[in-house]
Amino acid sequence: MRAAGRTARLMSGLVVPPPLAKVKRGPMLLELLSKRDILSTLVEKDFKSRYKAKALGRLWSIADPMMTVIIFTIVFEYILKVGQPYFPIFLLLAVTPHRFFSNSMNAAASSVWDNASLVKRVAFPRAFLPIATVLSHARHFFIELTLVILLFILFPKALVPSWNILYLVPLFLLLVLYCLGASFLVSALNVRYRDTSYIINSLLLILYWLSPIFYSFSIVPPDAARFMMLNPMVGIAEGFRAVLLAGKAPDFTLTLASLCVASLLFVVGLTTFRRSEHDFADYL
Repeated sequence: MRAAGRTARLMSGLVVPPPLAKVKRGPMLLELLSKRDILSTLVEKDFKSRYKAKALGRLWSIADPMMTVIIFTIVFEYILKVGQPYFPIFLLLAVTPHRFFSNSMNAAASSVWDNASLVKRVAFPRAFLPIATVLSHARHFFIELTLVILLFILFPKALVPSWNILYLVPLFLLLVLYCLGASFLVSALNVRYRDTSYIINSLLLILYWLSPIFYSFSIVPPDAARFMMLNPMVGIAEGFRAVLLAGKAPDFTLTLASLCVASLLFVVGLTTFRRSEHDFADYL
């Protein structure tokens, strides 16, 4: 109730009488800074709604990846005997960023529809809706990282400390860039094409198996590797593993490829969203 009241107070000064006025678009960064209270409220609303009426609450952010780690560890470590050292940590360093991406993309697809009343009645930056979704799931991402910390405590020899740990910051920013680009694109497309959500589920399944989650990218044949490098999750997952499990800097080629693709996706996604947002009310 308090969150809803705060949202109403923040939005009250932005209500536009019919017909709906066009939203004046400015530089994205300036919009984020000048209307950060609205963005903060949207993030908080999205974050709390995920755990509404759930008995375990935020523990589900840890329970889901933990079950994934347990099942895959049993299959690959004890049945298939892949022989990967510290396999649970190796797996989780890829599962966690991939979950951030897939959950953000799924939630962003319906972000405009879920806030149809705001989109129809209030003049505010529509881009805040997918951004808030990504930032909300970034909070889930950091909650899930507690499981990674726990595993490093259980297996202290797995961590190779070095100054290269500072690369975690740009790797995380790269992950956010990737999530934002995909979220802008799918949220805009899903307003006009309601079957977009079904396509997303199939696409995420393909990306899951084309990401080095339960295997190392080093075992991928060269011809397939050149194709898989177009998936930004390859450079991100392998970067996390290189920094924490080997104490090395992320592979430059993989990281550069991931940055180029993620940047291109961000530009395409944001451009698509910007060109479509004024028509949203007509489809809602």
